[in-house]
Amino acid sequence: MLARLVKRIPLAYAIPIVGLCLFCVLALSAYIAERDSQRQLVLERHQDDTVQQLMRMKHIVEEAMERRDYVRIEDEISIASTDLNTNVYTLLNQQGSIRFSNYVVWKNSLATLVIDGYDVNRHRLSVTQGDIDIFFNPQRQSIQAYYPLELSPLAQDVASPNVIYYEYDLAPALTLVDERLRESALRVFLLALLGFSLLMMTVYLLLLRPLTKIANHPFFQSHSAQSLNLRSPFAEISLLQQQINQTAQRYEANQIELKDSQQRWLFAVEVSQYGIWDWNLQQNQVYFSDRWKDMIGYSPDELDGCFATWETKIHPEDKAQVLQALNSYLSGKAESFENVHRLKHKQGHYIWVLDRGMIVDWDKEGNPLRMIGTHSDVSEDVRNQKTVSHQSSHDQLTDLANRRSLLDELYAIKQSQCIDSAALFVIDLDNFKAINDTLGHHAGDRLLIQIAARLSSYFSTNALIARLAADEFVILVKHLPAETAEASRRATALASQIRQLVARSFYINNTTLNVSASVGIATIGHQDNIEPEQVLKRADLAMSQAKENGKDACVLYTPDMEAKAQQHQLIRNELGYAIERNQLSLVFQPLVDARGRLRSVEALLRWYHPEKGHISPGIFIPIVEGSELIIELGRWVTDAVCQFINTIEAAGLSAPMFAINVSARQFNQPEFAQSLLDILYEHNVKPSKIELELTEYALLSNLQQVKETMSTLRSAGVSIAVDDFGTGYSSLSYIQTLPLNRLKLDASFIKHITDTDRSAAIVKSVIDMAHSLKLEFVAEGVETEQQAQWLKSFGCDTYQGYYFHRPMPSAALIELLELNHSAVANYTH
Repeated sequence: MLARLVKRIPLAYAIPIVGLCLFCVLALSAYIAERDSQRQLVLERHQDDTVQQLMRMKHIVEEAMERRDYVRIEDEISIASTDLNTNVYTLLNQQGSIRFSNYVVWKNSLATLVIDGYDVNRHRLSVTQGDIDIFFNPQRQSIQAYYPLELSPLAQDVASPNVIYYEYDLAPALTLVDERLRESALRVFLLALLGFSLLMMTVYLLLLRPLTKIANHPFFQSHSAQSLNLRSPFAEISLLQQQINQTAQRYEANQIELKDSQQRWLFAVEVSQYGIWDWNLQQNQVYFSDRWKDMIGYSPDELDGCFATWETKIHPEDKAQVLQALNSYLSGKAESFENVHRLKHKQGHYIWVLDRGMIVDWDKEGNPLRMIGTHSDVSEDVRNQKTVSHQSSHDQLTDLANRRSLLDELYAIKQSQCIDSAALFVIDLDNFKAINDTLGHHAGDRLLIQIAARLSSYFSTNALIARLAADEFVILVKHLPAETAEASRRATALASQIRQLVARSFYINNTTLNVSASVGIATIGHQDNIEPEQVLKRADLAMSQAKENGKDACVLYTPDMEAKAQQHQLIRNELGYAIERNQLSLVFQPLVDARGRLRSVEALLRWYHPEKGHISPGIFIPIVEGSELIIELGRWVTDAVCQFINTIEAAGLSAPMFAINVSARQFNQPEFAQSLLDILYEHNVKPSKIELELTEYALLSNLQQVKETMSTLRSAGVSIAVDDFGTGYSSLSYIQTLPLNRLKLDASFIKHITDTDRSAAIVKSVIDMAHSLKLEFVAEGVETEQQAQWLKSFGCDTYQGYYFHRPMPSAALIELLELNHSAVANYTH
């Protein structure tokens, strides 16, 4: 407390400072008020003079105009203008034209063009109301007046003046007032400041200095009993001095008695290796020995001596049973108090202590008044007992629960009578293998550890977090609403939060990683009688569905997923034989420029099953992208495109550039670039004949690896395009740093381009952005002439869609190329 007081401002400084501030505020306020008053007097005097002068001029002008004596008007204006402060003295007609003026060059000019302060609205209002309009203009520091003229019918014509406009400069007069007032105010201020200083000196000598000596008395500094001798005219200070002297003498006597008692107590405490606590139940104050504080990492002068100090350091999981045992002993239900629990160390970890205590004082009614006890550190013993158990139920890398702990918790939920619902979340990292392959397993392990820490910090209560496989985490959340629909909504919201947690950037080995996660959800109602393994299977099916939906998604389990999973497995099995059974084929959709000329061709994969017929790419492509089969399928497409290019050129035609869709799994392989170039060299196909179309999702893995792969391909001549732009996770910072050629906007934006101005504005802004990044813009899904015209007006480079060409087999494409070749030849000749 004394240390805090020392840091406060002494009265010897505070009173003069506050007084000086008040004095300055009052002096400044008085100065401003007097200045405004003097200025107002000057203003009123000059306004009266102006009115008198204008009334006289009005009479002269009206009389001179009736006689057509214009020379007299000009003479009167010249005489009035001898006052150097007269800025403007003019007579204006109803069109605002200057008929007479103190400046000859202004004559017959429009006032709005040559007079800065003139306001045509005030001119008209003054004439309409027939009254003088005189006012002070603070910006120009001048008096301005509009005085309407009342000319006789004989003197009136279209060019006759109808108002006197007058402006008088008040700045010199106001400046003179301010200078005189400042001189007077300075003299008054200095006299008042002298008086204030004498007053502050008197207060200091008679009041503040005696109080300072009392505050600096040795009793308050070192508890010395030295007497205090002050001479003060105030009775209150003398009485305070007497009380301090008496208190100091009593304190010194008590200190001697206390020292003897304390030495005996400290000897007993320090000899033992236990931490001692002494609890006064009436005042709720607790004495903690130095050893007790040292046991949890604190120095002797730290920690407040109150019951809450001990209570708040008990581990949350132990607090209820510890307090219950203590209350049972205090109420007489237990014969002794002995408990093993955890206390929080200053460094953040917990230690195990054996806590024993007994009541040593009671009141007349038998209620406990004082309790003394000891703490001993038993952490090592408890740790040895728990190590074996912990290793068998936790993942060694992340220290999360393992499959055994998860299943035990699910069995416990099944057997409990709780009416609340629960939810199981299976979290699988998207493209984790690519990170392991590019950065190494050590970096992958560090990523898993950081994800585990992030999930653990977010789900600190009512949840169990486990790791089941390399990149698969599971979270079991309890105490959700009992109603199934509400529990499902809450679980879906939690899954979205989990995705956001994982999506935040990770910094590992000087590399920023952005990963995503697919989350499957299975709810557990209080009436569900489901085996734990079945619950886990449901959540895993939902996670697989999220993967097939494009990854980075969350899906809630529904019963139809069982049948769908079987169908997907069947498709995966059949697709494995589709290549060797020659069931796959390619169709081609041309891309054209604004004039309809063919620019390139996109190769699209088709699958015809002998029993199921044509199977949509929207069904089998998402399934195959989740497996290694996509790599084999990608090589087949590349081989087929290269063979078709050779067929076209063998027919004497010029093959256009062919676009091939590449999955993220393919592109993120370190050997992808070299493997693709080897295929092109094998078929003797120029790299410039190939364009790779990547989804934005493929750019989310290791950015450095993506740049290296793109640079290798671009150096060889391969074109690279971002496909379906706007539907994924594009970052402008990525796009502007990657060596891209084209940007293909997703068809969903083109579909609504003619519906709303907002949709059109989005498309135009993307086109402008692509051009500013030196990228060619491609519009997908152009189906109508109106869409094509809008895109053309926006500066679109390339078009693709049913309005121009539908996907066609190879023979139809060759016919189209022959037709284009003939058209070019005819045009040349």
